[in-house]
Amino acid sequence: MTQHLYSIPLAAALFVLVAGPALAQAPAGAAADSHSSHHPAATAPSAPQAELSEGEITRWDPRTLRLTLKHGEIKNLEMPPMTMVFRVSDASVVGDLKPGDKVRFRAEQVSGAYHVQRIEKAP
Repeated sequence: MTQHLYSIPLAAALFVLVAGPALAQAPAGAAADSHSSHHPAATAPSAPQAELSEGEITRWDPRTLRLTLKHGEIKNLEMPPMTMVFRVSDASVVGDLKPGDKVRFRAEQVSGAYHVQRIEKAP
């Protein structure tokens, strides 16, 4: 059996021996050179997070903190139009809104349940 170690250029072999352990210890996503550490990471635009869906309040129960909305598509949840019950963290989220009000809202899925995080009267 012939060893093929000698077919690897000496510079490449030295790089693997010297830099290999250092690269293996670098955190995931870290650049190999230190230049990138001098620049802050780019942040994704927050526009998708601020996207509001449209709907109408059909029922509001401040005692159980359940809000029923007949809503259009909720893009951030990939949900088609329907009527469904959402939870709210406290009654102040809904404020003085009432059944029949047209609204714009932001919903998120939290621990398997759908929560309205923000809601406002539609213009």
